[in-house]
Amino acid sequence: MASLRRRVRAIALQILFELDATDHSPDQVVARRLEEERLPPEGERFLRRLVFGAWEHASYLDRIIEETAPNWPVSQMPGVDKAILRIALFEALIDEEEKTPLKAIINEAVELAKQYGSDNSSRFVNGVLGTVVSRYRERRKG
Repeated sequence: MASLRRRVRAIALQILFELDATDHSPDQVVARRLEEERLPPEGERFLRRLVFGAWEHASYLDRIIEETAPNWPVSQMPGVDKAILRIALFEALIDEEEKTPLKAIINEAVELAKQYGSDNSSRFVNGVLGTVVSRYRERRKG
């Protein structure tokens, strides 16, 4: 299951990157990618939840990113890093269905950044997510 989830996150990253760079319809892009990928039903559900969740909440997630990394405006951030952060933050802060452990979310995001991002992406993603998780935990305690 872990390898399926990693594969789905990678596909979600690619879809979100495309959506951010074009005016393509999320429904059409997801449908096209699902035809290409042939995921099992649980993978398809997970992909839809990640893509549509991160896309629908992009403005909110971008505000969190900008609050956490004010020297890196989201509008100037590499698209891969932005997509990875949106997916991870959606999973960590919004997705009520999966309840993926925060450590696993961060680890998966860092691995995606290593595979698809620039040389500094994994450190940047890890730093942003680590800071957000720390703040999130403090708010939940308070």
